[in-house]
Amino acid sequence: MDLRTAIRLRRSVRRYVAQPVPQDLLDRLAAVAQEADHLVRPGVRVERVDGRERVAGVLARYAGVYGLVQGAPHLLVGLIPEDVPENRIDLGYVLEQVVLEATRLGLATCWMTGSYHPDRAARAIPLRPGEQVAAVVALGYPRVDALARLHDTVVRRVVAAHRRLSLTEIVFGGRWGVAWSPEEADPALVEVLECARLAPSARNRQPWRFVVEGGAIHLALTILAPIDAGIVMAHVALSARELGRVGRWRLRWADEALAHRLGFPLGVVAVGTFRGLRMSEPASGPR
Repeated sequence: MDLRTAIRLRRSVRRYVAQPVPQDLLDRLAAVAQEADHLVRPGVRVERVDGRERVAGVLARYAGVYGLVQGAPHLLVGLIPEDVPENRIDLGYVLEQVVLEATRLGLATCWMTGSYHPDRAARAIPLRPGEQVAAVVALGYPRVDALARLHDTVVRRVVAAHRRLSLTEIVFGGRWGVAWSPEEADPALVEVLECARLAPSARNRQPWRFVVEGGAIHLALTILAPIDAGIVMAHVALSARELGRVGRWRLRWADEALAHRLGFPLGVVAVGTFRGLRMSEPASGPR
């Protein structure tokens, strides 16, 4: 399975069977976490909690229908060296690389930035001085019985996971508010942006917006959700690489000059710029 297929197949799973993940697959995921690209240095780390009882001890007993995850035999724990936005972005970027590899291996996952106890997670793993737990990801094999399917359907409807904004709603041409047409763009660029559109975000808020300008993709956030930004940045970088359009992100967190030049509205925060794609000029005109 290629990564773009994994992006399309990945979904958040909240009910897991008791079967643990084989050690060779766990080792593979650990290697991906160790070798993953980073956006900042020193970067984040990923540890793991094993065993259903230990995982259940970290997860909140009840946090509403959205946060209820049951039976996961493993938990990936994302650690940041300091609680600043850049590190949270890097956490989303690195941990999503592991999540997509898990999907390729036939495993189920569920991102959680709430609905767990950070202090319990910190006690369950080896920490380095100054490190903090910033997110966890449930890991295992999904339940497929009728009750699990019903719960998944209810949760997906609550968070509107079945609905996503279209590309023309999240991508602008050259400047904020200027219409962009996928029909007139480089097909590789459209595929990269489509993979970005499918990225998970907390409560499916889809807070990211893109401005395509020549050979660059600029990323902005409509709400302060740096982990979500890192996740979508991973989708852009990985899909571009798979298409042979290798580029790199440059972090530009809260860059006021970039925001001003691209016409970002008040409250929209610049995040970064991806360069390396060669693409046709975006269609432009009044929206």
